[in-house]
Amino acid sequence: MGSLSSASSDSVGGARGLGSGGPGSGLAALFGRLWARVAPTGTPADTFGWFVAWFLLLVIGVQLLATAADNIGINGWWAYDTNAYWLAAQHVAGSQPLYAPAEIWTSGAYKYPPIYAQLVVPIGWLPELVVDWAWRIVGILCLRYLCGSWKLTVLAAYQWPVFAELGFGNVTLQLGAVALWAFRSNRAAYLLPWLAGLKFGPALLIPYFWFARPQMRRQLVIGCAVFAAACLASFALSPTMWFDYAGTFGWEANSQMQAMYVYAIVPNHGGVDFAVRFAIAAVAILAALRWRLDWLAFVAATATMPIFSLTRLAVLVGLWPLWLRGRVEAWRRKAAPPSQWLTAPLVHLDMLPRQSEPGT
Repeated sequence: MGSLSSASSDSVGGARGLGSGGPGSGLAALFGRLWARVAPTGTPADTFGWFVAWFLLLVIGVQLLATAADNIGINGWWAYDTNAYWLAAQHVAGSQPLYAPAEIWTSGAYKYPPIYAQLVVPIGWLPELVVDWAWRIVGILCLRYLCGSWKLTVLAAYQWPVFAELGFGNVTLQLGAVALWAFRSNRAAYLLPWLAGLKFGPALLIPYFWFARPQMRRQLVIGCAVFAAACLASFALSPTMWFDYAGTFGWEANSQMQAMYVYAIVPNHGGVDFAVRFAIAAVAILAALRWRLDWLAFVAATATMPIFSLTRLAVLVGLWPLWLRGRVEAWRRKAAPPSQWLTAPLVHLDMLPRQSEPGT
């Protein structure tokens, strides 16, 4: 009994000593937990993957910060596309014309239905840079959702299409995130009509989900009804803006599809070019329905916009969690041992789960 009491008191004293080690011991414990989370397991393949992953993260992370700092040094990193949304909000608030003939590269030109400008009127009361950065942060969060991990987000952000979209402040990443969400949750169906009104291509997801996922039909009907009602209310508030918007289809259809990063099948006629690309996307949706290819439906819907810029390829990072991750994981399980070496960096980039050790 005496030895038992002595052992108990020793263990209690030891526990108190650990708890009263001061700030240094707390930091050491925190570092220990972080290291346990990221450290390699000790196998050669895992150690190799750890070095490759963290080398890429450090090198690209430094480059990303340096490039962002350079952009911030130029007008605070002004956002080209967000500028059009900010100006549109001001035009609506000031009862100024919302639409005017413009080329596809004209700065500040607003080309969406009036309802979106009416909904974002409050941003016109804020400084433009505040709006630019708020929308850019939303874009970063949407990129994180598309990637599935923060580490992949860092790597993806430095790739030219993604970085350009973050710089321009367009709606591409936000559109891609909602489209990806729609493949995971029926609730995203409420937002699909709003995306379709912005870029038209996401409208292809409505028939796709209607037939591929009948359980989503209720949400699709409600979403379309709410969007239609909102547009009717918007028209009642300002029919002139809607007539002006309808008039844009005339000069937009005849626009020259020639600008930086823009590619077109029919470059001298924007309307015909979009019709051809939309038809191709519709065929892709039919193929996706026939063979239940969610990834093809995602690409067809997110890549089909009135103006196809190479920066739109940024949304393709969503193919990793939607499709590619499962294929790579299946290959890793079935393939020969070299697959462990090839996929080890992906594990430490949080793109693949760790595999259990043999016998565990």
